[in-house]
Amino acid sequence: MTTSEFWKSYLKATNQSEENAVYSGELVFEDTGFTGETQLSLVLSGAKTAIFTPLESIEVNLENIPVVGETYVVLDPSDEPHCIIELTDVTIVPLNEISWDLARRDGENENLSDWQDKMREFVEDEADLCGFEAREDSKIVCEIFHVIYKK
Repeated sequence: MTTSEFWKSYLKATNQSEENAVYSGELVFEDTGFTGETQLSLVLSGAKTAIFTPLESIEVNLENIPVVGETYVVLDPSDEPHCIIELTDVTIVPLNEISWDLARRDGENENLSDWQDKMREFVEDEADLCGFEAREDSKIVCEIFHVIYKK
């Protein structure tokens, strides 16, 4: 099924018109140490309800900071749609101030220390790729979401 067909099935199932629905694009979950399919499984099971992105990555790539209410079709690594998520909260927090309550929403780690290690590595990789300096207080865009439609 194409992304367009999946989006249309969502609109039909929720009795929405294309003109009034918010379509923000496609999203594929990827992460160092995790395959996109593992991340997708975490999303579909409800274990993963957050996305964490260095603010400087967003700025360097000239992207807009996500906003509450945006909806994304979540694809697997082969571009097959599996669900639609809606952002329910977006905050910017220094990396070294992210609480376990927030970090656990990533769905991948057993404790804050493990999550921080993984996130520091991710921020360093993004910094190398995008040309900014990774710091303990690097600003992180924290997007909280919930699944609003599944295949």
